[in-house]
Amino acid sequence: MAVAPDVTRLIDEIRDDRTHGAGELARQAVSVFKAAAEYSQADDTPQFLNELSEVGQALILTRPSMAPIRNTVSRLLSVISERTTARDVGSLRQFTISRVDEIISESLRAIAQIILHAREVMTDGDRIMTHSYSSTVVALLKEVSSRCSSIEMIVTRSGTGRTGEKMVWELSDCGLPITFVDDTALGLYVPMVSKILLGADMVCTDGVVNGVGSYQLVVMAAWHKVPVYIVADTTKFETNLGREGVDIEDRDGAELVDPISLPQTVSIRNPHFDITPLELINGVVTERGIMAPADVIACLNVQSAI
Repeated sequence: MAVAPDVTRLIDEIRDDRTHGAGELARQAVSVFKAAAEYSQADDTPQFLNELSEVGQALILTRPSMAPIRNTVSRLLSVISERTTARDVGSLRQFTISRVDEIISESLRAIAQIILHAREVMTDGDRIMTHSYSSTVVALLKEVSSRCSSIEMIVTRSGTGRTGEKMVWELSDCGLPITFVDDTALGLYVPMVSKILLGADMVCTDGVVNGVGSYQLVVMAAWHKVPVYIVADTTKFETNLGREGVDIEDRDGAELVDPISLPQTVSIRNPHFDITPLELINGVVTERGIMAPADVIACLNVQSAI
Protein backbone atom coordinates (compact mmCIF):
# COMPACT_ATOMS: atom_id res chain seq x y z
CA MET A 1 0.00 0.00 0.00
CA ALA A 2 1.37 3.40 -0.99
CA VAL A 3 2.35 5.83 1.74
CA ALA A 4 0.20 8.99 1.79
CA PRO A 5 1.85 12.02 0.07
CA ASP A 6 1.61 14.11 3.26
CA VAL A 7 3.46 11.40 5.18
CA THR A 8 6.14 11.21 2.48
CA ARG A 9 6.56 14.98 2.75
CA LEU A 10 7.15 14.72 6.51
CA ILE A 11 9.77 12.01 5.94
CA ASP A 12 11.51 14.18 3.35
CA GLU A 13 11.60 17.11 5.78
CA ILE A 14 13.51 14.97 8.29
CA ARG A 15 15.90 13.79 5.57
CA ASP A 16 16.65 17.36 4.48
CA ASP A 17 16.82 18.94 7.95
CA ARG A 18 20.37 20.10 8.76
CA THR A 19 19.69 22.33 11.76
CA HIS A 20 17.87 20.24 14.37
CA GLY A 21 19.58 17.74 16.64
CA ALA A 22 19.11 13.97 16.67
CA GLY A 23 16.77 13.98 19.67
CA GLU A 24 14.40 16.48 18.11
CA LEU A 25 14.42 14.64 14.80
CA ALA A 26 13.70 11.35 16.58
CA ARG A 27 10.61 12.92 18.16
CA GLN A 28 9.59 14.25 14.75
CA ALA A 29 10.14 10.78 13.30
CA VAL A 30 7.77 9.04 15.71
CA SER A 31 5.26 11.86 15.13
CA VAL A 32 5.21 10.80 11.48
CA PHE A 33 3.59 7.54 12.62
CA LYS A 34 0.70 9.51 14.04
CA ALA A 35 0.16 11.11 10.64
CA ALA A 36 0.58 7.71 8.95
CA ALA A 37 -2.08 6.20 11.20
CA GLU A 38 -4.46 9.09 10.57
CA TYR A 39 -4.01 9.01 6.79
CA SER A 40 -3.94 5.22 6.47
CA GLN A 41 -6.47 3.61 4.14
CA ALA A 42 -5.60 0.08 5.29
CA ASP A 43 -8.58 -2.30 5.42
CA ASP A 44 -7.07 -4.79 7.85
CA THR A 45 -4.29 -5.22 10.41
CA PRO A 46 -1.69 -6.82 8.06
CA GLN A 47 -2.07 -3.95 5.58
CA PHE A 48 -1.72 -1.41 8.37
CA LEU A 49 1.41 -3.08 9.75
CA ASN A 50 2.99 -3.26 6.30
CA GLU A 51 2.29 0.43 5.78
CA LEU A 52 3.86 1.39 9.12
CA SER A 53 6.84 -0.86 8.40
CA GLU A 54 7.39 0.94 5.09
CA VAL A 55 7.19 4.31 6.86
CA GLY A 56 9.61 3.13 9.54
CA GLN A 57 12.18 1.88 7.05
CA ALA A 58 12.02 5.16 5.13
CA LEU A 59 12.53 7.12 8.36
CA ILE A 60 15.54 5.06 9.41
CA LEU A 61 17.16 5.57 6.02
CA THR A 62 16.71 9.35 6.16
CA ARG A 63 19.49 9.86 8.74
CA PRO A 64 21.35 6.59 9.35
CA SER A 65 23.95 8.26 11.60
CA MET A 66 21.29 9.43 14.05
CA ALA A 67 20.84 6.48 16.38
CA PRO A 68 17.74 7.79 18.22
CA ILE A 69 15.73 7.81 15.00
CA ARG A 70 16.54 4.15 14.33
CA ASN A 71 16.13 3.08 17.96
CA THR A 72 12.92 4.98 18.63
CA VAL A 73 11.28 3.96 15.35
CA SER A 74 12.27 0.30 15.84
CA ARG A 75 10.96 0.34 19.39
CA LEU A 76 7.61 1.79 18.31
CA LEU A 77 7.19 -0.75 15.50
CA SER A 78 8.00 -3.59 17.91
CA VAL A 79 5.42 -2.42 20.45
CA ILE A 80 2.75 -2.04 17.76
CA SER A 81 3.47 -5.51 16.37
CA GLU A 82 3.11 -7.05 19.82
CA ARG A 83 -0.36 -5.54 20.20
CA THR A 84 -1.87 -6.88 16.96
CA THR A 85 -3.48 -9.95 18.54
CA ALA A 86 -7.25 -9.64 18.64
CA ARG A 87 -7.11 -5.99 17.56
CA ASP A 88 -8.98 -4.63 14.58
CA VAL A 89 -7.32 -2.02 12.39
CA GLY A 90 -9.28 0.83 13.97
CA SER A 91 -8.17 0.08 17.52
CA LEU A 92 -4.59 -0.54 16.34
CA ARG A 93 -4.63 2.86 14.65
CA GLN A 94 -5.69 4.51 17.92
CA PHE A 95 -3.09 2.55 19.87
CA THR A 96 -0.38 3.79 17.49
CA ILE A 97 -1.41 7.41 17.98
CA SER A 98 -1.49 7.13 21.78
CA ARG A 99 1.85 5.25 21.90
CA VAL A 100 3.51 8.01 19.84
CA ASP A 101 2.44 10.56 22.44
CA GLU A 102 3.81 8.36 25.23
CA ILE A 103 7.20 7.94 23.54
CA ILE A 104 7.54 11.68 23.00
CA SER A 105 6.69 12.31 26.65
CA GLU A 106 9.28 9.71 27.73
CA SER A 107 11.90 11.44 25.60
CA LEU A 108 11.17 14.80 27.18
CA ARG A 109 11.30 13.28 30.68
CA ALA A 110 14.71 11.80 29.83
CA ILE A 111 15.97 15.29 28.96
CA ALA A 112 14.70 16.57 32.31
CA GLN A 113 16.62 13.78 34.08
CA ILE A 114 19.77 14.57 32.11
CA ILE A 115 19.53 18.19 33.23
CA LEU A 116 19.26 17.11 36.88
CA HIS A 117 22.35 14.89 36.61
CA ALA A 118 24.32 17.50 34.66
CA ARG A 119 24.05 19.90 37.59
CA GLU A 120 26.74 17.81 39.24
CA VAL A 121 29.36 19.06 36.77
CA MET A 122 28.14 22.66 36.39
CA THR A 123 29.38 25.38 38.72
CA ASP A 124 28.90 29.12 38.99
CA GLY A 125 31.72 30.92 37.23
CA ASP A 126 32.11 28.30 34.49
CA ARG A 127 33.18 29.39 31.04
CA ILE A 128 31.71 26.73 28.76
CA MET A 129 32.36 25.99 25.11
CA THR A 130 29.95 24.08 22.90
CA HIS A 131 30.09 22.98 19.28
CA SER A 132 27.33 21.80 16.91
CA TYR A 133 23.65 22.24 17.72
CA SER A 134 22.07 20.14 20.47
CA SER A 135 18.57 20.75 21.84
CA THR A 136 19.59 18.93 25.04
CA VAL A 137 22.56 21.25 25.55
CA VAL A 138 20.28 24.24 24.95
CA ALA A 139 17.73 22.97 27.50
CA LEU A 140 20.51 22.35 30.04
CA LEU A 141 22.09 25.78 29.63
CA LYS A 142 18.73 27.53 29.89
CA GLU A 143 18.01 25.76 33.16
CA VAL A 144 21.48 26.44 34.54
CA SER A 145 21.25 30.13 33.62
CA SER A 146 18.28 30.50 35.97
CA ARG A 147 20.37 29.60 39.02
CA CYS A 148 23.99 30.40 38.07
CA SER A 149 24.49 34.08 37.40
CA SER A 150 28.09 34.11 36.23
CA ILE A 151 28.34 31.37 33.59
CA GLU A 152 29.78 32.45 30.23
CA MET A 153 29.42 30.70 26.89
CA ILE A 154 31.68 30.33 23.88
CA VAL A 155 29.79 28.96 20.88
CA THR A 156 31.58 27.89 17.72
CA ARG A 157 30.40 28.51 14.18
CA SER A 158 30.14 24.71 13.92
CA GLY A 159 30.97 24.19 10.27
CA THR A 160 29.04 25.25 7.21
CA GLY A 161 25.52 24.37 8.35
CA ARG A 162 24.96 27.46 10.54
CA THR A 163 24.10 25.30 13.53
CA GLY A 164 26.25 27.50 15.75
CA GLU A 165 24.07 30.46 14.83
CA LYS A 166 20.97 28.45 15.74
CA MET A 167 22.52 27.66 19.12
CA VAL A 168 23.28 31.34 19.77
CA TRP A 169 19.77 32.46 18.87
CA GLU A 170 18.17 29.88 21.15
CA LEU A 171 20.43 30.87 24.05
CA SER A 172 20.15 34.61 23.47
CA ASP A 173 17.10 35.08 25.70
CA CYS A 174 18.47 33.36 28.81
CA GLY A 175 20.92 36.09 29.84
CA LEU A 176 24.17 34.19 29.42
CA PRO A 177 27.11 36.20 28.04
CA ILE A 178 27.91 34.53 24.71
CA THR A 179 30.98 34.81 22.48
CA PHE A 180 30.63 33.44 18.94
CA VAL A 181 33.87 32.23 17.33
CA ASP A 182 34.95 30.59 14.11
CA ASP A 183 36.05 26.95 14.27
CA THR A 184 39.53 27.99 13.14
CA ALA A 185 39.94 29.97 16.40
CA LEU A 186 39.61 26.96 18.71
CA GLY A 187 43.29 27.05 19.62
CA LEU A 188 42.86 30.53 21.04
CA TYR A 189 39.75 29.84 23.10
CA VAL A 190 39.96 26.25 24.38
CA PRO A 191 42.63 27.18 26.97
CA MET A 192 40.26 29.83 28.34
CA VAL A 193 37.31 27.53 29.11
CA SER A 194 36.58 25.42 32.19
CA LYS A 195 34.67 22.67 30.40
CA ILE A 196 33.17 21.64 27.08
CA LEU A 197 29.59 20.42 26.62
CA LEU A 198 28.58 18.55 23.48
CA GLY A 199 25.50 16.70 22.31
CA ALA A 200 25.61 13.49 20.29
CA ASP A 201 23.88 11.91 17.34
CA MET A 202 25.15 8.45 18.23
CA VAL A 203 27.26 6.82 20.92
CA CYS A 204 28.89 3.56 19.84
CA THR A 205 31.89 1.53 20.99
CA ASP A 206 34.11 3.38 18.51
CA GLY A 207 33.16 6.77 19.92
CA VAL A 208 30.73 9.67 19.87
CA VAL A 209 29.24 10.72 16.54
CA ASN A 210 28.56 14.45 16.52
CA GLY A 211 28.78 17.47 14.25
CA VAL A 212 32.05 17.58 12.32
CA GLY A 213 34.76 19.44 14.20
CA SER A 214 33.87 17.84 17.51
CA TYR A 215 36.82 15.44 17.28
CA GLN A 216 39.42 18.17 16.81
CA LEU A 217 37.85 20.22 19.61
CA VAL A 218 38.01 17.30 22.05
CA VAL A 219 41.62 16.49 21.08
CA MET A 220 42.53 20.08 21.78
CA ALA A 221 40.66 19.96 25.09
CA ALA A 222 42.60 16.86 26.12
CA TRP A 223 45.89 18.66 25.41
CA HIS A 224 44.83 21.59 27.60
CA LYS A 225 43.25 19.30 30.25
CA VAL A 226 39.78 20.80 29.79
CA PRO A 227 37.06 18.28 30.77
CA VAL A 228 34.56 17.25 28.10
CA TYR A 229 31.04 16.02 28.83
CA ILE A 230 28.56 14.58 26.36
CA VAL A 231 24.86 15.07 27.13
CA ALA A 232 22.82 12.34 25.49
CA ASP A 233 19.97 10.03 26.44
CA THR A 234 20.46 6.31 26.00
CA THR A 235 18.36 6.12 22.80
CA LYS A 236 21.57 7.42 21.21
CA PHE A 237 23.48 4.31 22.29
CA GLU A 238 24.06 2.12 19.24
CA THR A 239 25.35 -1.44 19.47
CA ASN A 240 25.04 -2.47 15.83
CA LEU A 241 27.28 0.14 14.20
CA GLY A 242 30.95 0.98 14.53
CA ARG A 243 33.22 3.46 12.80
CA GLU A 244 33.02 1.70 9.43
CA GLY A 245 29.24 1.76 9.44
CA VAL A 246 28.75 5.45 10.26
CA ASP A 247 27.47 7.59 7.41
CA ILE A 248 29.24 10.94 7.74
CA GLU A 249 26.60 12.51 5.44
CA ASP A 250 28.62 14.43 2.90
CA ARG A 251 26.77 17.67 2.28
CA ASP A 252 26.67 19.89 -0.78
CA GLY A 253 30.19 21.14 -1.47
CA ALA A 254 28.74 24.51 -2.47
CA GLU A 255 28.15 25.19 1.24
CA LEU A 256 31.92 25.18 1.63
CA VAL A 257 33.09 26.94 -1.51
CA ASP A 258 31.76 27.94 -4.92
CA PRO A 259 32.86 24.99 -7.10
CA ILE A 260 33.63 27.23 -10.07
CA SER A 261 36.23 29.07 -7.97
CA LEU A 262 38.39 25.93 -7.82
CA PRO A 263 40.13 23.91 -10.55
CA GLN A 264 37.87 21.24 -12.04
CA THR A 265 40.33 18.54 -10.91
CA VAL A 266 39.66 19.34 -7.23
CA SER A 267 37.05 17.31 -5.37
CA ILE A 268 35.14 18.96 -2.51
CA ARG A 269 34.21 17.09 0.67
CA ASN A 270 31.84 18.59 3.22
CA PRO A 271 31.18 15.94 5.91
CA HIS A 272 28.43 16.55 8.46
CA PHE A 273 29.71 14.24 11.24
CA ASP A 274 32.91 12.95 12.80
CA ILE A 275 33.68 10.37 15.52
CA THR A 276 35.42 11.19 18.80
CA PRO A 277 36.99 8.25 20.71
CA LEU A 278 35.29 7.61 24.03
CA GLU A 279 38.58 7.59 25.93
CA LEU A 280 38.92 11.34 25.29
CA ILE A 281 35.60 12.03 27.05
CA ASN A 282 35.32 12.64 30.80
CA GLY A 283 31.72 11.48 31.01
CA VAL A 284 28.43 10.96 29.22
CA VAL A 285 25.50 12.54 31.05
CA THR A 286 22.43 10.34 30.48
CA GLU A 287 19.00 10.03 32.07
CA ARG A 288 20.54 7.24 34.19
CA GLY A 289 23.33 9.43 35.52
CA ILE A 290 26.88 10.39 34.54
CA MET A 291 28.63 7.45 32.91
CA ALA A 292 32.40 7.11 32.55
CA PRO A 293 33.64 5.87 29.13
CA ALA A 294 34.23 2.37 30.54
CA ASP A 295 30.65 2.30 31.84
CA VAL A 296 29.32 3.35 28.44
CA ILE A 297 31.25 0.56 26.71
CA ALA A 298 30.00 -1.95 29.30
CA CYS A 299 26.42 -0.77 28.72
CA LEU A 300 26.82 -1.10 24.95
CA ASN A 301 28.25 -4.59 25.33
CA VAL A 302 25.33 -5.65 27.52
CA GLN A 303 22.82 -4.29 25.01
CA SER A 304 24.64 -6.08 22.21
CA ALA A 305 24.39 -9.38 24.07
CA ILE A 306 20.62 -9.08 24.56
